[in-house]
Amino acid sequence: MVRFTSYSDASVTLAEDLVNTLNIVREVEKLPDVTALSTLLATHGIEPAAPLSEADLDAARELRPVLREVFAAPDTATAVPLLNRVLADHHAVPHYTDHDGSWHLHVAAPDAAPVDAYAVNAAMGLLGVITTGGTERLHVCVGRRCAEVFVDTSRNQSRRYCSPLICGNRASAAAHRARRKPPAAV
Repeated sequence: MVRFTSYSDASVTLAEDLVNTLNIVREVEKLPDVTALSTLLATHGIEPAAPLSEADLDAARELRPVLREVFAAPDTATAVPLLNRVLADHHAVPHYTDHDGSWHLHVAAPDAAPVDAYAVNAAMGLLGVITTGGTERLHVCVGRRCAEVFVDTSRNQSRRYCSPLICGNRASAAAHRARRKPPAAV
């Protein structure tokens, strides 16, 4: 079942995980081939009916910068049209189903291409975050060596780093070193 109301729902992590397959600061590609895309889709419960192709890989790579733009959007008026375009471009077909015994919403057609299913679910998840918590919940990490995106699930919306344990600690250590550094000789 897919819910579009929780900041940590699978549909939200779909967006984060796809965008974070490319670290633009380090220029590290974590989606190098169709096998990596298959693994990413499987991680999110999307099982293609047919083997993935290079066209599917290209479609996933084309989706990344659009979703990154949403995370970096300054306001709802900027983010929502981007997500509406993702829904239109990837053939969203909202419908209710009881395939697992309880009625719930699906937004991708049962026969949708894998990247289309991925895209519309990610877009709906991000729209859920925006409508319940605002774009203030969507962030790009401020770490110097990072550019990963994340949804801020903290109560006071104060999170600035994708990982407080990694990027946050690096920033704290750098600030500590800067404070302890002797003043430059004049």
